[in-house]
Amino acid sequence: AELRATTVDPAASDALRDAAAHRLARLAALTDDEGQPLVPAAHPSRWWGLDEPTRSAVPLRDRDQPVTLSGSALDQLANTCALQWFLGREVKADAPASAAQGFGNVVHVLADEVASSRTPADLDVLMERLDSVWNGLAFDAPWKSDQEKEQARAALERFLHWHVLDRGGRTPVAGEHGFDVTLEAGPYTVRIRGSMDRVEEDTEGRAYVVDFKTGKGAPTRDEVAAHPQLAVYQLAVREGAVDEVFDGRRPEPGGAELVQLRRPAPKKEGGEAFPKVQAQEPLSGEWVSDLLATAAGKVLDERFTPTTGTHCDHCAFRASCSAQPEGRQVVE
Repeated sequence: AELRATTVDPAASDALRDAAAHRLARLAALTDDEGQPLVPAAHPSRWWGLDEPTRSAVPLRDRDQPVTLSGSALDQLANTCALQWFLGREVKADAPASAAQGFGNVVHVLADEVASSRTPADLDVLMERLDSVWNGLAFDAPWKSDQEKEQARAALERFLHWHVLDRGGRTPVAGEHGFDVTLEAGPYTVRIRGSMDRVEEDTEGRAYVVDFKTGKGAPTRDEVAAHPQLAVYQLAVREGAVDEVFDGRRPEPGGAELVQLRRPAPKKEGGEAFPKVQAQEPLSGEWVSDLLATAAGKVLDERFTPTTGTHCDHCAFRASCSAQPEGRQVVE
């Protein structure tokens, strides 16, 4: 590697660069008794940095078909990082599911079982159900498993308090509700697929969407107002995503909210006993369609440029990102 770097170093003398090239040539010519190269990396054919950048002859998405996106994909493409979306969703290079994701999956399933009355709204019963699957989650150490289990218990307790609370007369009508709608967004046709954790009907007959969160972070108030995933859910409601659970009637979207099960509400709102709830008002304006058009354009034009921010701290693709020191281009 040092010899290869010297051959292309503009600060090195011609004599030094020539000597490095000759030494590389001698190394590349060395073979064992069977004629196999002893130092194959010395041959220029193995220097990836000398190859021309490749371009796929097949486009990532067919322009004649709708661009399929989810609410979380829209958030990544429009607000977080298009490169992170591409590497994680399209290249499928995401790391295997973590214990934190398993935590979230278990809590979501139990919340749905309570909402659908398949499991009683009783903390002891929920903990028994949790115990039956908890050992299947892989934690780094036993103390971490114990710590997370206590967090799961607290999250389920907050959920139960929220579940039985009178939330302005809203009543549950569906849980884990899958949807698939197609709509126009600027010059593009976009197909939105996903699943709503919970759909409720308010006193005016409108559909209200609830999204349970089990992560440790939470968006700001301004970020919730323009939260792409919640907005996509509301847009899907407007396009008929929940008609079937409203007896065929097309309800108006009445808003949406994030229920942060890991984070307690402020003391004036119940404190530790209740989760932090972050609401988004009913949709107004065309900003969601503009976001969808921006995201669809990036996918069809294959513009997956990195965007830096706090999300970089926990990104699995730093070593492949040109915006980070670990992933910068090293051959000019």
